[in-house]
Amino acid sequence: MSSKVNKQKQIFSLLNSQPFPISEQAIHFKSNPQSAGKENVQSQNTLIHQVYHFHKNIIQNLNAGLLTLDLSGEITFANKGAAELLGYDVKELLGENIKRLFASPEEASKFLELSSLPGKKVDEWETQFVCKDARHIIVEINAAHLVDVNNDFEGIVLLFRDITEVHQLRHQVQRMERLALLGELSAGIAHEIRNPLAGIKAASQVLEEISRLDESQTQLVRRIVREVDKANRLLKEFFKFARPGKPNLGYYSIEAMIDSVYLLLAPRFRKMRVEFKENFTEKMPRVYVDETQIEQVMMNLFLNAIDSMPEGGVLTVTTSKKEISILEEERARMSTSANELTYVVVEVTDTGAGIPADQLDKIFNPFFTTKQEGLGLGLSICSRLIEENRGKIEVYSEAGKGTTFVIALPTFIHE
Repeated sequence: MSSKVNKQKQIFSLLNSQPFPISEQAIHFKSNPQSAGKENVQSQNTLIHQVYHFHKNIIQNLNAGLLTLDLSGEITFANKGAAELLGYDVKELLGENIKRLFASPEEASKFLELSSLPGKKVDEWETQFVCKDARHIIVEINAAHLVDVNNDFEGIVLLFRDITEVHQLRHQVQRMERLALLGELSAGIAHEIRNPLAGIKAASQVLEEISRLDESQTQLVRRIVREVDKANRLLKEFFKFARPGKPNLGYYSIEAMIDSVYLLLAPRFRKMRVEFKENFTEKMPRVYVDETQIEQVMMNLFLNAIDSMPEGGVLTVTTSKKEISILEEERARMSTSANELTYVVVEVTDTGAGIPADQLDKIFNPFFTTKQEGLGLGLSICSRLIEENRGKIEVYSEAGKGTTFVIALPTFIHE
């Protein structure tokens, strides 16, 4: 290893150390210093001490992860932010290769290759890092060359931040925009279809009344009427997705709503050999929602979970609280003086077959279903109802390992 890299590691080891590494006594003159000279040394020593702590505080208290790498990708320095984001201690990161943090070995190699090019900077590169607990987080990386006093390239300085929630929010906004567009389009199409269906049904009923039809012809006319009624029921479900009713908001207990839905479905739980477990947090605030609409959402999620466990299993419902910071303009639209808003989070977890990764982005789309007799509107309607109640819904699943739906519901008055 080059002497430059060794020197760099020594410098960063000092920054990682707890006390100031240079003692005042170590640099004082021991042999009869003049008073003026001694004061000058003390002044310089104090200045070095202040500069050291100033820079250390900046680096260690960055609201982001900071890593430095040598030419081979070995981590020579990590600040506290990097260690906390990744779930490691600082000492555990030192000496590790950056490739270990990347979820994709190919992206790690590409990053090191690009970062080593002369004059090349890496800006806003999104990738996935693997934390100590095997959890994946989406990070945004900015990297540049680390140079010595002679302006020679001797490593890479890398700054990263966790944008997992930002990425999820972006994805959710895109999904909501897509669903809103589909809703407007579908409402128009459904309206146009209902008129001719009504005409077909009326004509069939008149034909049945005034014509002398034999038994087989009568059965055909009645079949037409039944199919028209079936199409109308489908359109009504579609209208629920396209234009859900305006929520009748009020304060309700989320535990009471969950228990109410469970009581209705208890016979089905027993029949399908599905165990129902509740993991409720004590002293939960009431949610400000439409009780009927949220119960409809819970009903749909419970039924989907039961269907995913044909051989039996466990359905667990967990509640918790989460506070998020808000901007001033957002607070002005709500009846709150707090700088944070409290949400009640409900997690519905089953031990079923799970959802394949290539289908996760599609499950909230209208008419997407894996059931032979399903319409594919249940989760689409759930998504719209949660949106109407100013909540959020996400899904986490892995094929063969079950599915978790996470719903966040507001506890504050909103428009």
